[in-house]
Amino acid sequence: MIHLDKTRICLILLDKININIVSILLVFVFFNCFQNSYLILARENPGGFLEKKDSLIAILDLNKNLVEAIIFSHTQLGLKAVQIDDHENAIFHFEEILSYDNKDSVSLYNLNMAKGHKMYLTGNTHKLWDAIQFYSKAAQANDKKGEPHYYIGLSYYKLSDVDFDLIIESYDNALARFLTDQLREEILSKRKKIQARKIKMEAFWN
Repeated sequence: MIHLDKTRICLILLDKININIVSILLVFVFFNCFQNSYLILARENPGGFLEKKDSLIAILDLNKNLVEAIIFSHTQLGLKAVQIDDHENAIFHFEEILSYDNKDSVSLYNLNMAKGHKMYLTGNTHKLWDAIQFYSKAAQANDKKGEPHYYIGLSYYKLSDVDFDLIIESYDNALARFLTDQLREEILSKRKKIQARKIKMEAFWN
C-alpha cells in the first residue's frame, strides 16, 4: 500500500515536471519566433521597423538580435540616402548605427563621406577645409577606396585651381585605389587637364 502511494506521488510529480518543461519550451519558441518576426520586418520594411523601435526596446530591452535589426534598418536607409545624395538623412542613419557600434568601419566611411559632401557643396572656404578633413577620415576608415581622395582633390581645386601639386597628388591617390570605371575615367580626364594647365603655367613663368 505504502509502495503504491509513493508510485502515485512520483507519477504526479513527473506530470507536473513535464507540464513545466512544455511551458518553458513554448515560451522559448514564442520568444524566438517574436525575435525572428522583427528581424524579418527590418528586412522587409526598414522604415516601418524603426518606427516601432522604441516600443520594442521597452518590451525586450536591447538584445543582440534587436540591435542587429536596428543597425540593418539604419544601414539600408542610410545607403538609400547616399544613392540619392540625401546627405542629411545619410548622416542621421550612419550616426545612429555608430551609437550602437562605434567601430563599424562601413558606417564611419559613409558618415564622413556624407559630411564631406555636405561641406563641399557649400563652396565656403572654411567648410571646404572641413570637407577635406571629413574625406580624410573616410579614407582612413577604408583605405582601399579611391573616392575620398578624388573629393579631396576636388576640394583643393575649389580652394585654389592653381594648387596643382596637391590636386594631382590627390587624383593619383584616388587612381591607385578602387574606383568604378566611370569615376576612373572622370579622374583621368581631370588629371590630364590639370597637368596640362600646370605645364602651361610653368612654361609661362619660365
